[in-house]
Amino acid sequence: MSLSDSYRRDLARLKEREAALHKDLHRHQSDQAKASEEERRQTNYATRASSASSINSYLNAAERARKRAVDFGKKIADVNHKLAQNAKDQAAKVASLRSAERSEQQATARDDDRRRRKELDHARQLSRIAATPQVRFVHIRAPEPEKLRVLYLAANPSLDLMTETEFRQVQQALRGAKYRDRVDVEFRPAATFQDLLDGLNDVRPHIVHFSGHSDDSAVQFGRGELTPHTGIAIDFALLVQALASTDQPPELLVLNSCDSLYGAGVILPAVPVVVGMSDSVPDTAAIAFSQQFYAAIASGQSVGAALRQGKVVINAVALDDAVSALPQFVARDDVDIDQLVLVKPT
Repeated sequence: MSLSDSYRRDLARLKEREAALHKDLHRHQSDQAKASEEERRQTNYATRASSASSINSYLNAAERARKRAVDFGKKIADVNHKLAQNAKDQAAKVASLRSAERSEQQATARDDDRRRRKELDHARQLSRIAATPQVRFVHIRAPEPEKLRVLYLAANPSLDLMTETEFRQVQQALRGAKYRDRVDVEFRPAATFQDLLDGLNDVRPHIVHFSGHSDDSAVQFGRGELTPHTGIAIDFALLVQALASTDQPPELLVLNSCDSLYGAGVILPAVPVVVGMSDSVPDTAAIAFSQQFYAAIASGQSVGAALRQGKVVINAVALDDAVSALPQFVARDDVDIDQLVLVKPT
């Protein structure tokens, strides 16, 4: 039996008790009225009696009736007190029942969401088995005495995200980092899929960063100047082929967009480490994460430490452990992100 069923059973018992108390109350009120009427009648008889003995007899009967009326009044007061307590108990039980129902509905919603994601994961696995893109595996390059190159793509065709604010905050964080002169960031706003390909050729980035809209199957790029306020969904299978279509694929992909973690596994053949979001992410959390993540990277911290610092800052801004848990990573078995340091002093 669920908790809500238990509360419903208790509430039903309280309502039965309330009905019984109302029945007792009506009986006691009726008895009190009869006793009061009897007292009035006996008193009336006494006023009209002629003999002393008759008067005393009527008055004694009236007194007995009065005492009965008083006793019934006490019983009425006791029943009213019990009814008031019963009403409080019912109100508390109703509140507990509503809370239990909300908790059960939320648990059911979470179970449905987990089942849906599991089904989607299974479908994606079957899809990969049926048509695995031809991607060659690459190994992380040994650190070289060169600057860390970041291709920072931002796509906001629906104009509902703060992507430019996010990049401005990242720039500010980099200016205060210890090894700021060891990092070059190429920012491409209103990014199209062609901007990704051109950036892979022109920048040869160690990190590709994407800020914008996504779901568990695709990321949304812009369509270009001809249709500036419309987007185009690029599924992860096509994205991984693009990332692998260069002699030097990136070492890290950061998808600062909603539900992007669930497509990250598809990308691992081309990129050794992928950071993504496990659910919908608010703008403030996305901005805080990017700012602290790149500040840590540019200070010589490992990717693992930078990820943890990003979560800490989200928690400080949002004051919500659930939001701070959104940034997650997937990595190939031969990669330890706590040992992966992308910026080292010369």
